[in-house]
Amino acid sequence: MKTNAPSSTSLIWLIAALFLAAMPHFFYQPIWVSIIFVFGLVWRSSNIFFGFPLPKGNFDLMRVIQLSVGIIAIVCLFVTYGSTIGRDAGVAFLITMLGLKVTEIKNHRDYYLTTFLGYFVVITNFFFTQSMLMVMLMFVVVIVMTACLISINNPSNQLSAKKMTQLSSKMLVQAVPMMLVLFVLFPRIPGPLWGLPEDAHGTSPTGDFDRSSLLTDTAITGINNKMKLGHISRLIQSNEVAFRVQFEDEIPASEDLYWRGPVLWETDGNSWFEPDYEILEKRPKYYYSDEGYNYQVVLEPHNQHWLFALDLPSKLPDYSDAYLTNDVQLKSRTPINQRILYKVNSTTDYFLDNNVNFLLKLASNLPKGQHPKTVQLASEWRSFLPNDEDYIEHVLTYFNQQEFYYTLTPPKLSGDVIDQFLFESKRGFCEHYSASFTVLMRAAGIPTRIVAGYQGGEINPVSGDLVVRQRDAHAWTEVWLDDKGWTRVDPTAAVSARIESGMNEIMPPEMRSPALIAQNDFLRELWQNIEHNWDALDSLWDLWVLSYSSKLQLALLAKLGIDNPNWQKLAWLMGAFIFAVLIIMPLFVFSQRKPEDLLTKNYQLFCDKLKQASLLRSKHEGPLMFGERAMKTLPQHAQAIEDITTMYINLKYGKQSYPIDAFEQAVKKFKQVRF
Repeated sequence: MKTNAPSSTSLIWLIAALFLAAMPHFFYQPIWVSIIFVFGLVWRSSNIFFGFPLPKGNFDLMRVIQLSVGIIAIVCLFVTYGSTIGRDAGVAFLITMLGLKVTEIKNHRDYYLTTFLGYFVVITNFFFTQSMLMVMLMFVVVIVMTACLISINNPSNQLSAKKMTQLSSKMLVQAVPMMLVLFVLFPRIPGPLWGLPEDAHGTSPTGDFDRSSLLTDTAITGINNKMKLGHISRLIQSNEVAFRVQFEDEIPASEDLYWRGPVLWETDGNSWFEPDYEILEKRPKYYYSDEGYNYQVVLEPHNQHWLFALDLPSKLPDYSDAYLTNDVQLKSRTPINQRILYKVNSTTDYFLDNNVNFLLKLASNLPKGQHPKTVQLASEWRSFLPNDEDYIEHVLTYFNQQEFYYTLTPPKLSGDVIDQFLFESKRGFCEHYSASFTVLMRAAGIPTRIVAGYQGGEINPVSGDLVVRQRDAHAWTEVWLDDKGWTRVDPTAAVSARIESGMNEIMPPEMRSPALIAQNDFLRELWQNIEHNWDALDSLWDLWVLSYSSKLQLALLAKLGIDNPNWQKLAWLMGAFIFAVLIIMPLFVFSQRKPEDLLTKNYQLFCDKLKQASLLRSKHEGPLMFGERAMKTLPQHAQAIEDITTMYINLKYGKQSYPIDAFEQAVKKFKQVRF
């Protein structure tokens, strides 16, 4: 076992690799994790460049500082997470302890251990995201990390930084064929192999309606099963992808793109939420006449049960856990904690006949003593508008002709939020209009419920996909009409153009592109073209890499002429491909190798020169013995022979450092000698 300390060059390589590997975690972890990790790297770097002392003995001051920082890290860990178990807590513990470990690297064993921990940090980045950008960054990190191992095994510094990086890159590229074989052919097992803590599931942040901090009055667009009105004064538009849709034929108009999610029936005056009744598990009654739209959805993980679909699915999608509730929510019996793909047929021309007294009563309830002004207004209107449809049209006209505005920065509401919105602020986004409209309907005796989901989407001109983002989150209503059943009414459409044109069109330029180029039409268009191309590429990545399931594997193998493969077939096929790779790759590598490297080539030139003096090197004769024999035979050139032999031995086998150029020059000068 080697016990000598790693060189400064090797340590610098390792520090750089660890920083690159941990850098993405700076965005996911609390700030104290980054501070402690960087503290350890800076401490070790200060030792390399300025000789700053490192921890040594048990009672050394530096050791006390190191232990104190470690204790602070553990305390912060338990204060933040409560334990070391789970994705976030485990990664935070690893990152902080790795930063401190760097300060006590003393020998090759410590160096190897820290490097291997660095490889593990690379893996932890994929607990949070598996995007192409992360894969490319980690590809670079693995190259640098492997260069660290090359560096520690290059004590004589024969290889430059460029050579080590090239060698590391070649090793990684040589592993790609094996990786592809295993990825394509290894049997895909539905579901996870083992259970993970709840925080290990990659989830999209949620909450157009309740996704706000307890300490702030802002929220980010998304979906939740609870809508709290009036506590948000700023709604941030999130560009996160909620799901992607591929239509087989034509894409419906924007005003028909309602992607249904949770249905909110109950209210306490401020909040709206789903009921917890088993009756909603029963399949709804509905009738439809058109053939509908066939499409495929790639749904991002959100750790909830919703499977978003356009309007009313005519049948359940090809997803084993899917079911349809009585209020037409398409759901999964298990949470969506990984990206899934399903095909659906939806109809937009239907009659939803759920004339259940219990549900109609539930959709008519209002909390007693709440919204007195709104209830009074509804009573006045209802007195001269007994027809339900006339009343609904009157309310929509009221929203349209009065000074109501759609805004992402509404004033905060307090007290009776419905009354304050309708009679004072008159500024809000979809939740304000859907909630106030529902109260006006229920106060007039018209059963009404709120539907949350997404509206619209953006067509990517490159891929043809319809991309629905979190910023497209929306809330609308459904009213019960005796002759039409549950009918969609979107009060937001009365005050905003977002329903017809889409959210992307009404967003200001600075929200659709970086602020520096937002006012330049050419640069903004260029930016959007880049975004579309990247999104199309990202869509392929999601579909064929991240969502590569057993179903896609079977489809791909069928295209390759392998029908109905079972485990045995896949095992034999995988074994054959791996065997072929293991045979072909070494042959390719050896065919690319140069017969002699620069060191061996120059030493051979030295031996060829000595042949002129009848000095032939035997096969069993090492360079040291041959050099000693040559010095005895040619004493007048003994010093030159000794210098060349010493440099060759040290460059080839030793730990001393000689510039290869000096050796090459010495051999060149010796070739000019005359015997």
